[in-house]
Amino acid sequence: MALSKTANYKIVKDSGGNRYRFFCELSGMAVHTTKPFLEASPENELEKAWEEDGVRYFDKCHRCGRWVCGEMYNADVLECVECTPWENKPNFCPSCGKEVTFDDVFCSRCGLKLQYRKVDAHDG
Repeated sequence: MALSKTANYKIVKDSGGNRYRFFCELSGMAVHTTKPFLEASPENELEKAWEEDGVRYFDKCHRCGRWVCGEMYNADVLECVECTPWENKPNFCPSCGKEVTFDDVFCSRCGLKLQYRKVDAHDG
């Protein structure tokens, strides 16, 4: 896997320049949208937006190199939760990344209907 210099992003056109919306590479959740940036080249603009405004909202997994939001980062081992899950693995809304429980029917942040089922200890 190639290591990325920034988290996944989308350019949002703005009258004062371009805003950059950065996404968690594990959950896909939009984590932060920057202030407008206007630079001579797209590469310089992206680098400035990331370094000055975006990077502080992310952690970089020391194993796979993904840029992830705090909910998807195991700070005890400096790795994303896919590389090193927590012992009692939490569940997250697939839409917004908020931690949810198996008893939740809807996500309290975005309202998505959750499709979890309780697993009996005798189930495979």
